[in-house]
Amino acid sequence: MTFLPRRRPETSLLAALSVAILVGADGLTPAGAQTAARPDAGKEQEVPDSADLHGGARREQRRFEQARFRYMPFTTGSYGGECDERVGRFCVWWGDDPHWTPKPEAPEVTADRDTLLMRLDSIQRLVPGDGWVLGQRVWYRGEAGRWSGALDVARHCGGAQVWWCAALEGLALHGLGRYEEADAVFRVALEGMPPKQSRRWVVPDQSVDGKTAGLLDHASPARRDTLLTRLWLLADPLYLIPGNDARTAHYARWTVATLREGGRNPHQVSWGSDLAELLVRNGWEIAWERVRSSFDLTARDGVLGYNDPEGRDFMPPASALENPSSAAAGDLVPDVDRPRSLYQPAYAPLLLPMDGQLAVFPRGDSLAVVATAFVPRDTTQRAREGQDRPWMDPGPDRGRPDEEGLFLVTPDGATVSRLVVQGAGPAGLIMRAPAGSYVVSSEAWSPSRRVAGRLRRGLRLDTIPADVATISGLLLTDASRPEPVSLAAAAAAALPRPEVHSGETFGLVWEVGGLGWRPERVEYSVSVERDDRGALRRVGELLHLVGRDRPLELRWTEPGPPNPQRVLRSVRLDLPELDDGAYRVRLQARLPGRAALTSEVVFRAVVR
Repeated sequence: MTFLPRRRPETSLLAALSVAILVGADGLTPAGAQTAARPDAGKEQEVPDSADLHGGARREQRRFEQARFRYMPFTTGSYGGECDERVGRFCVWWGDDPHWTPKPEAPEVTADRDTLLMRLDSIQRLVPGDGWVLGQRVWYRGEAGRWSGALDVARHCGGAQVWWCAALEGLALHGLGRYEEADAVFRVALEGMPPKQSRRWVVPDQSVDGKTAGLLDHASPARRDTLLTRLWLLADPLYLIPGNDARTAHYARWTVATLREGGRNPHQVSWGSDLAELLVRNGWEIAWERVRSSFDLTARDGVLGYNDPEGRDFMPPASALENPSSAAAGDLVPDVDRPRSLYQPAYAPLLLPMDGQLAVFPRGDSLAVVATAFVPRDTTQRAREGQDRPWMDPGPDRGRPDEEGLFLVTPDGATVSRLVVQGAGPAGLIMRAPAGSYVVSSEAWSPSRRVAGRLRRGLRLDTIPADVATISGLLLTDASRPEPVSLAAAAAAALPRPEVHSGETFGLVWEVGGLGWRPERVEYSVSVERDDRGALRRVGELLHLVGRDRPLELRWTEPGPPNPQRVLRSVRLDLPELDDGAYRVRLQARLPGRAALTSEVVFRAVVR
């Protein structure tokens, strides 16, 4: 995302203001400090005035941001016309330019930041309770990537308010990737700040769509707490990562928005609710460029701010909040087209939808889930064009093994089951849990590549009496493997994704339960038909202008088990050459005197 002030301030570029700071033996002392005679001394001693010190700190911060502006690179792009969105004074454009990468910071800016921090540190020693100065010291260290130093500063906060110290500590911990610790100290901050401010931080109404914001706004306090628990549960990018970094990122953004109040910012405009909203929704910018005014030679150049290029909208829709266990996989795919808010996990800047398999097997009062997990292929335009992505450097995670995980989480946020493996390869993951309502998430993460994939959706399965016939989901398997005799063997043979090469034989595995209470025969039928017929094709079929392709079908009958038990069944499908596209496999089991059981799965045929 990029954004630019809609109106440029009428003032011209300000020259850097010199700040009267005198270097003393014990640090920096502002000129004009008041003096007073000590009763036990024969000469006057300087006693710093806190207002002058605070003013000096603000002038230093202003000087740095003015210097940053002077060294900003000019953009060669053309920005104008219709904005994708208007937020107060700012024009916002969504979309990722695959050829853009942030330019390195000018050495002069790096040196000026070091000078600013040295002077702020000296001022803080004289006014240890000044929370604004403390915030700048934490922020500018974090902006430079020195989050460990930022944490040290936040934890030695002197006489600043306790809640503000906790918020700054949470900001630094989030920057360090220590999300569980960040969550804990942000809770301290929220409990200590004024109630009105706490409510603004806790309810992310600016970062969600209008329907979700209305749902949160009109809910009772107890209902709102439930909805917020679900919101952050569903917004958490990966359950593989301890803590909830989407939530701590939200609080970290509010912390930065708060410390920027009253200070100078890279856009060289007064801080306002529009800048605060953009920051809370999308995070702080990672780069800036100057835009030359081409119409008014007296107008000051504009500033174009850039957010993380791979940012996505992780916030769930209102329907998923109201009923998480009914959320479809498509409801929980991070949006990239017209996002309301943006987040880019530091551990996996590129988080992709994962088209793996996920099948549910009922077990009476429990269930089993079989899922495949893998790091998806990067098919983004940047990858296709081989564009440089400096934010994908693994840093300290270089050489760390890949991880895969399967998670079943109840809507109240309590993790019931989690299975995490390292470097396990393409084999399916199996997890068992009591029957009930869940959010199920199959995940894969490559720390060394900083890429991740996930498949997440709701799941609800009530307890089923033992004599009620059931059929499981369908699992596609590698036909070159031996015919599976157990669910574990089926999982080991599962295809990573529901995809087969045209003309290739593949296996189909399922489970039937509730049989064996009486002698009965099961009549099976398996059909395969095209699933992605276009709209014109469907209209033509309806009007009988074109014939509808007849599905391929296979039928057989077999006896049920002699005793009550679950039966694992499989069949190999040797299909003719298929055109490239999506196909639906429908399995039906008919039993005398019972309702027919049906299970379906969609796969993609790929022509070599």
